[in-house]
Amino acid sequence: MIKDLTAFYSKNAQGMKRSEIRELLKISRIPGMISFAGGLPASETFPVKELEEISCEILRQKGATALQYGTTEGEAVLREEISKWMMREKSTIRPENILVTAGSQQGLDIVSKVFLDPRDIVVMELPSYIGGLQAFASYRAKMIGVPQDDDGMRMDLLENLLTKLADTNKKPKFIYVVPDFQNPSGVTLSLERRKKLLELAYHYEVPILEDSPYRDLRFRGEPIPAIYSLDKQSQVIALGTFSKILCPGLRLAWIMAPSEWMDRMVVAKQAMDLCCPTYNQLIVAEFMKRGLMRKQVENIRNLYGRKVEVMLAALKKHMPKGVTWTNPEGGLFLWVRLPKHISANDLLPKAIANKVAYVIGSAFHCSGKGQNTLRLNFSYPTEQQIDEGIQRLAKMIRENM
Repeated sequence: MIKDLTAFYSKNAQGMKRSEIRELLKISRIPGMISFAGGLPASETFPVKELEEISCEILRQKGATALQYGTTEGEAVLREEISKWMMREKSTIRPENILVTAGSQQGLDIVSKVFLDPRDIVVMELPSYIGGLQAFASYRAKMIGVPQDDDGMRMDLLENLLTKLADTNKKPKFIYVVPDFQNPSGVTLSLERRKKLLELAYHYEVPILEDSPYRDLRFRGEPIPAIYSLDKQSQVIALGTFSKILCPGLRLAWIMAPSEWMDRMVVAKQAMDLCCPTYNQLIVAEFMKRGLMRKQVENIRNLYGRKVEVMLAALKKHMPKGVTWTNPEGGLFLWVRLPKHISANDLLPKAIANKVAYVIGSAFHCSGKGQNTLRLNFSYPTEQQIDEGIQRLAKMIRENM
């Protein structure tokens, strides 16, 4: 009999950690709990009627194809529709630059598998998306965070870091950014900084991994060009997803990458799952061909725009002095900063006891810092739940200040 089953874990597996967010989703199902923890889209935005009609039509007309294995790259019709969607910003995107994935998380894993060896350096925002941290950590990368402000990652600090690394003959494998309504902070990287990021990436010869699942969910302010649309030297890999603009249950997303990198990514995906579900791909492709995506996105924008205003008003009304927060122009999240001497980690059990949940900010820091910060989601709870939940949270924070 084997005495220690864990002794058989690989070094990669030994470094894996559970997601703070996925664990909190269990808590969100407690009766009476108001959860700001998950990154769930609002269920009422799902186009059930349209998808039901399309699903039946696909089965009737293309059933044999829809229920069969597909290509690793993804169904040609869906890759064509994705390339058209991205060509709104850059005309040179082609279907051969697209790899369909089972959610953006698989995209992060594929890029990590292709690019990262143990101790390779990944530069990222501080804070940064927890799913990215998980993916990079599972390949034992060394993550270095660059602080951000209300305009996104600070380019002066990034330049200093890249210079120091170059002086010691070290080069990051890529710079990871969530430039639009960032998860977790909700801030957007300014146009000036996007241009500077590309300038630094060109100078130091470092790829950029642009993860932008919320890009189309801008509910106020003026759009800023995607980083990939500004790229003149084929150094940007872009991740997109249908989870936030359509529904997450279909588990479809994509990688856009230069042709030279795409071959290795296809091979990496083959070893993971052979292909994404053909049926799901044909459904989404038909949804897009019918021109339904634009209306779908507009409905989501309008709903989230109302919800964030309710949350901002509640924060302003109920939060005690010394607590600050970001003011997102799109996306699903905003970021709350408590006074430095207060730990959001320590307050979380008390919040849950008061039937309100959030995600601790330190989970998004590769540096382990950020104990006085927390992330709130406004897309999933109702407007009434948002107001009541913020009141509960503010009361608990006030009592512990």
